[in-house]
Amino acid sequence: MSPKKQSTAARKARAEARQGVKYTEALRTTESTGPAPAAPDWDDLVVSALSAVVAEHGAVPVSVVWDEDARYSMVQRESGEYGGVRWGVVEPAADGVVIREVRDCTGVVTEGTRVPVPHRLDDGQVEVAALWPVVWCSNAQPFWRYVHNGWAVERPGDFPAALDPVCPSPVLPYEVRVYTVPDGVLGEDHFGGSPGWGTQAWCDRLDKAVLLADTAVASRLSTPDRPAGGDCGTLRAEVWEHSVHDQGTLPSRRHRADAAPDRPQVPHLPFGTWPPNRPASAEAPREPTWFPGEKHPPAYNLRVWSETGGWMTLGWFNGGRNAASIAAALLRVGVGGPFPFAETWGPHHPDTWRHDWMQEGQALMDYHPDEPYAESSARYDEQRRQEEADLVAALTARSRGALTTEQVVARLKTGGQAYRDFLHIGMVCIMDALNEMRLAADEGSEKRMRARTALDALEDHHQVDDWVIELTTAHMASRRRRDHDSPARSQDWREQALREYLSPTAESRGLPGPPA
Repeated sequence: MSPKKQSTAARKARAEARQGVKYTEALRTTESTGPAPAAPDWDDLVVSALSAVVAEHGAVPVSVVWDEDARYSMVQRESGEYGGVRWGVVEPAADGVVIREVRDCTGVVTEGTRVPVPHRLDDGQVEVAALWPVVWCSNAQPFWRYVHNGWAVERPGDFPAALDPVCPSPVLPYEVRVYTVPDGVLGEDHFGGSPGWGTQAWCDRLDKAVLLADTAVASRLSTPDRPAGGDCGTLRAEVWEHSVHDQGTLPSRRHRADAAPDRPQVPHLPFGTWPPNRPASAEAPREPTWFPGEKHPPAYNLRVWSETGGWMTLGWFNGGRNAASIAAALLRVGVGGPFPFAETWGPHHPDTWRHDWMQEGQALMDYHPDEPYAESSARYDEQRRQEEADLVAALTARSRGALTTEQVVARLKTGGQAYRDFLHIGMVCIMDALNEMRLAADEGSEKRMRARTALDALEDHHQVDDWVIELTTAHMASRRRRDHDSPARSQDWREQALREYLSPTAESRGLPGPPA
């Protein structure tokens, strides 16, 4: 990094290092733990008058000078979750602040610029912080805030309010809402996210939501590295109760927790270690009933285990499996927290290659704490042995006495991968029929869930019910495939593979792999 692009603290540390001071020590003493001190070029009259306004009212009058050309110059301003993003630069005045809208957050202010931001403390005293003057708001978060530390422009020293999201399910009334300030100052130190509110999880009980909120602000995920100073990370967490009978009713706040500046970093287990006596995973949880029209439900859930209560779902998370993993780390799962073990479950996507993101059933995504390599290797080996045993048992049973277990094992060994691929073709024929039934059924219907259950039994244990065989037979008759290379053989080959998978016989002539 060139000296021009280095932070102010780094440049000062380099200057002291030239005088014989150790660079790391100079950097440590140069960096501030809070907002920068007052700048010498501030107008003392403006600072005093603005401080008096804050002391009397606790709030600051805000005027905005809009720039239509800047507002409509960016493609993302009019659509999406972060659509309508607006940037501005704060100019302090004696009776308030003026925000001048700008095109972007970078290159609009000279690096190192700070403006005075008076804010009232709990005891009524007024302090003046020095903040980077860039501010932002959006359609989703319409209140102006400083990108430096997330303070509201209208009420410095506190965070802005947030718009209330719509409750996704009648059984998940409690929302865990967090306010996050990124590590770095947008437009000066880094290019990335801006301070803002976000929904972390939805819970069915208040005590679960309070636990997630408290742990979200109790620890840091990592040591911050902010040359500009000031706290960062998840700085506030709230629990809001939504009405499940009338979505037009505003939610009420039930709990709030603020982060302490000296909060510790979350602990981790030593590499390659795992707590003993991990319990077996429970059955896959059923997704809640979503409200009609819910397009992006929080379909990932964190399941925790305790000796007294066993497995239970703690919350349903927005943001995918990473959000649930972060919550598990903040809960200190396995490292002194209330739960020694946890798992992340997410939606089962059977046909991602067809962009089929329908959510029927749940699949195990992650273990918490992370599973060591030795443990995962042993689990995968056991899983492969169980899959082999299930395949042998299924073929033996469906042969109706034509083959013994020993003969099936010998055929699989002799046929090798070619014979296994042939059996997989027959399995795919059944999967095609079930997926056709599943996609034709209404979303969330029992018919679709029945197909999903049959697919899981087929893929996991090679189990095929009688009604599935009838469905596959009808599907094969109505969906005859033709390959360009060998149109005469393609359908016959699939039918032969299906017969071998559903009803193998003692005759092995014509099968790939086994000798005639």
